[in-house]
Amino acid sequence: MDDVETQFRGDAETLEAWVPLQEKITAERFAAEREKIFRRSWLYIGKATALTQPGSYFVKELPTLNASLIIVRGTDGRVRAFHNICRHRGNKLIREGSGCETAIRCGFHGWGFSPEGACIVVTDEHQFPSLDKSKLGLIAVACEVWNDFIFVNFAPEQTLAAWLEDMWDQYPGYFQQHEKIASYSVEIESNWNLGVNSFTEGYHTLYIHRNTVPDYQGGKTNPQRHRPYMQLMKHHTRYSAPANPDHHETPAEALAWKHGHKMLPAATFRHDDLVAGVNPSRADKWLFDVVELFPNNVMLTGQYWHMVLTFWPLAANRTVMVQEAFAYKPKNMGERLSQEFFRSRGREVLREDLNTLEAQHAALSSGAMKHAYLSRQEAAILHHYRVADGMLQDDPQAWFERIGGAALPPQEKR
Repeated sequence: MDDVETQFRGDAETLEAWVPLQEKITAERFAAEREKIFRRSWLYIGKATALTQPGSYFVKELPTLNASLIIVRGTDGRVRAFHNICRHRGNKLIREGSGCETAIRCGFHGWGFSPEGACIVVTDEHQFPSLDKSKLGLIAVACEVWNDFIFVNFAPEQTLAAWLEDMWDQYPGYFQQHEKIASYSVEIESNWNLGVNSFTEGYHTLYIHRNTVPDYQGGKTNPQRHRPYMQLMKHHTRYSAPANPDHHETPAEALAWKHGHKMLPAATFRHDDLVAGVNPSRADKWLFDVVELFPNNVMLTGQYWHMVLTFWPLAANRTVMVQEAFAYKPKNMGERLSQEFFRSRGREVLREDLNTLEAQHAALSSGAMKHAYLSRQEAAILHHYRVADGMLQDDPQAWFERIGGAALPPQEKR
């Protein structure tokens, strides 16, 4: 018998169960989402640990906003973001990749810029009348770092701290203790909203993943895998997934966990060393958390690992999904072998989700079904569209007043 009732925090009672899902994937809506949601939201674009020293940089393409950015660590240690555009003739400064340079040079005419974005070299300088290099620095994009996560915002109306709400100070040191062990990028024929939705409910796990991880959640006391805890914030959602205490280890799992920490699909049931943001309700039978960082980012946070999924829309019906997997830093080859099992199993589970997304988008595009009827276990999806619809309807000032966030200091408004 199912004895698990979800503990809700936030406004779950006013959510409408019927969602006009077909209208959420149209080209007209996507055009509005790009300007009123993506341009005004804090967007995760990478980890600060990738920038190991002053002058370290990487290029980040954001096709959703038709932008290319250079993310660079300055000589003062600060991480900054700039449009990847030379201030002379608009050439793309760095085509792709990452590196470390004392100056960013343009291959077109040799202009140079410091890691802080200042114009420091203008070739044949005396041929430019009334030249003022102080007015020709790289074009900055608002950039902040939170627990190793780099965020940018093209039209900031509040600080990152205000945007992240309760989560701002709840994950000290958690993400930094893990290192990247896998990264995948896949272009799918599906709307980005459907992608985010697929990873913010656990209702599907009993069915889609019955061949790869059949009994990793729920168990005898929670057969339908109800979430023990769900929090609806102003923009974001966070919930805990239930572990299965009756989970049967396969021979491959037994070998993997023999040499390393138990990770997905197993659970340790030891939560005393978790930071406040991980398993925030301290649910007893806990496996991992799912955090939707609105609009396009989903984090999974576990005992010894975390994953980050980001959905970058290219069009109303095309999305690039990037998955990054992180795990504890291994001390020996045995622990690396253990992580390899976690990495490969996670890849197979991801493929099942993506295949379903393309089929769902194709079916909804027929126009035959206008609305979807969702359960309380899909409240994160309902909240996602409530937040999105609010941003699409509001003008920027009205939205800013509604969310009540702290404004950026004047020097950060560029």
